[in-house]
Amino acid sequence: MVNSRIIVYSSNTGYTRQYAKLLGKALDMPSYELGSVPECHAGAEAVYLGWLFAGSIVGYKKCAKKYNVVCAVGVGMSPPSPELAEGLRAAMKIPEGVPVFYLQGGFDIARLKGPMKLIMKFKCREIAGRLAAKPELSEAEQLTYDMTQGPASAVSEANLAEILAALR
Repeated sequence: MVNSRIIVYSSNTGYTRQYAKLLGKALDMPSYELGSVPECHAGAEAVYLGWLFAGSIVGYKKCAKKYNVVCAVGVGMSPPSPELAEGLRAAMKIPEGVPVFYLQGGFDIARLKGPMKLIMKFKCREIAGRLAAKPELSEAEQLTYDMTQGPASAVSEANLAEILAALR
């Protein structure tokens, strides 16, 4: 095995990939897209980052079959909350010893294709309506609203602080 720890990710529109690259740089670890990991890393410890769809971290189960997942990260549009991370743990049946995190990523509907684009057009209207009805939005909620209106991103190295602390 070449490297004892790697970062593996699955990204739909590029925002999860951005986080994976930032995390890899901060931890001096190589990052690979799920399905493109060199065989020399078979069985390695992996930090997994995946985009969210229907309440699950896309690709987590496939990654967990091939690698020893030591940390799981879901990336989505919603503002971060501890409840989201624990909900992902339960939905994905992630073992208690594996830290689970949620990061607010980014969204650009123009990067989607086919049925996913159609689904997200409706979902964006629903999210925007719910947020517009609130008297005041937090910074993260405003960013989520902005994502429903056009391309917007929350991706930043600062958002990785809690994950970096857990992995160092």
